[in-house]
Amino acid sequence: MPPLLTLMLARALTGTLDLEPSPFQPLVNLSVLDLSNNNIANINSGLLDGLHQLSVLKMQHNNLARVWKNANPGGPVLFLRDARNLSVLELDYNGLDEVPLVAFRGLWRLRVLSLGGNLLNFLRDSIFDDLVSLRYLWLQKNMLTSVRRETFGVPLAGLAELRMEHNPFDCTCDSVLWFAEWLNATNASVPGRATGYVCNTPPAYFNRSMLDFQPDSCKDLRAFQALFALSQSLVLGLMFLAFLMHFQGWRVRFYWNIVTNRVVGMRDGGYNDLARDRYEYDAYVVHAEEDKRWVERSLLPLEDEQFCFFLEDRDAVAGCSALANIVDNMRRSRKILFVVTEALLKDPWCRRFKAQHALHQLMDESRDALVLVFLQDVPDHRLSQALLLRRAMLKRRCLVHWPLQRERVGAFRQELQLALASSNRVR
Repeated sequence: MPPLLTLMLARALTGTLDLEPSPFQPLVNLSVLDLSNNNIANINSGLLDGLHQLSVLKMQHNNLARVWKNANPGGPVLFLRDARNLSVLELDYNGLDEVPLVAFRGLWRLRVLSLGGNLLNFLRDSIFDDLVSLRYLWLQKNMLTSVRRETFGVPLAGLAELRMEHNPFDCTCDSVLWFAEWLNATNASVPGRATGYVCNTPPAYFNRSMLDFQPDSCKDLRAFQALFALSQSLVLGLMFLAFLMHFQGWRVRFYWNIVTNRVVGMRDGGYNDLARDRYEYDAYVVHAEEDKRWVERSLLPLEDEQFCFFLEDRDAVAGCSALANIVDNMRRSRKILFVVTEALLKDPWCRRFKAQHALHQLMDESRDALVLVFLQDVPDHRLSQALLLRRAMLKRRCLVHWPLQRERVGAFRQELQLALASSNRVR
């Protein structure tokens, strides 16, 4: 039987060809194989193995819907893998509703592809890219809604005849603009061009010929589409930036401070040798007795980094009155640092004298030298009632918040150093 060139088995089989090995494997010279009208439902990927001379394969009117489904336990059955010399492939009326991306891979010589009367509603981009010799493409009576360049650009480039009538086309710019322009310009034969290519959607084009579709109406949209893409990118960028600043803003500020300090240095005009000669202390620390432990544990370690603080219970001059110590040492300090907690706001000594004297002294000397370190979230109205201060009165870098997360302590210390080193000039 090796000399057999043509095998016609239409209406001759019983519904399955899922056999190992393939019954056609010995027919190495077979050129034409007709398996149409057999209700075949099961085949395997080795069906055409060894048939390197096969040029015509007819399998229309079978039941191959399951064969190319991605949901198959073993994936789609790629039974055309060894039929590289096919020139005619007919798979009409098989109930196909999907085609694998690689189904036609390597079929460089295919000239006729017929997939009419199936249930295809979507074809993947580049699925036909290997069909560079295709001359006849028949996809009539499917469920296709769009004909896009990314899918059909290669096969339609050299086509002699196209049959794609009786599909529910979506006559919108995204779906058929390219195809409508191709229809108007092609020299290929398109049977039923005037009556068979009917729009199903949108309502404005329902039941109208695709030839009525106006490609010019899409040109006005291209500028808007570009603006939409640009605005969408900007919105997404702003959303990303907002999320970044909300969740990682402290880290951004931390590295930003490092970079700016290294590039421009402390050019705020305040923290230099001349200022250190004028003031004995970098900051006069005002805190409640309940916050003494935090000051010793978190603030005093900065003295190892060339900062010098005045603490009343440590540095007050013996024999001087408490009022004299406060007045004199505030004048000797570049900054006045308040450790803000509810305990501080309730401390009458801090409220009635220290805070008011600090404000009066700074106003008399025209200095902008207050630094507030918030250990708790204190509302602005409470701050105003107790200390006669509002956040808006201070430079932003002079408002420092103690973090709840341990990994942010390094950033807090850096922000505090910047606040202590900032200028005292009133702007």
